Amino acid sequence: MKNVFSNRFLKNRRAVSQVMGSVVILGIVSSVGSVILFNGMNSISAFTYDLSFHEASKNQIHREDLVFEHVRFEPNTDNLEIDLANIGSVESTISSITIINIDNQEIITNWVDIDQTIQLKDNRQIILDLIDDTQILLVQGTGTWNDPAYVNSEYRISLTTTRGNFFTTVASPFNT
Repeated sequence: MKNVFSNRFLKNRRAVSQVMGSVVILGIVSSVGSVILFNGMNSISAFTYDLSFHEASKNQIHREDLVFEHVRFEPNTDNLEIDLANIGSVESTISSITIINIDNQEIITNWVDIDQTIQLKDNRQIILDLIDDTQILLVQGTGTWNDPAYVNSEYRISLTTTRGNFFTTVASPFNT
């Protein structure tokens, strides 16, 4: 008995059939893929065009980000040093600082105007009460951070920027 598939014509015909099937599948995939690709590119273009109508300052609000690197309560004084880093993609201007004693809700500093700018990828040290001694009010005891009324407490330090963002941290004297 002779093998039916041993004929040379049938073998060549089967190879042509596989190639033709691959070409048809490739045509279908490439046409559907190009439609999806161009539709996606048009959607991205329309979204970018829509963003161009929004106010730039509103977009920059979301790109502002500050990190408290260190808070230092100077011993035997009521001075406070705050080290900040700008890790956002726009420069930030600190407009005010508020400090509250968490334990008894005593307001240590209430909306003190600072107006200091921190450039991109830069850090800045803000020193409170160094010159005029009116920014921080420690009314109990000796009026220094060493006083037992203040040394064992935690303080919420809150910054507000000119764009309206609010950054906060919790610190305690001689432990941050």
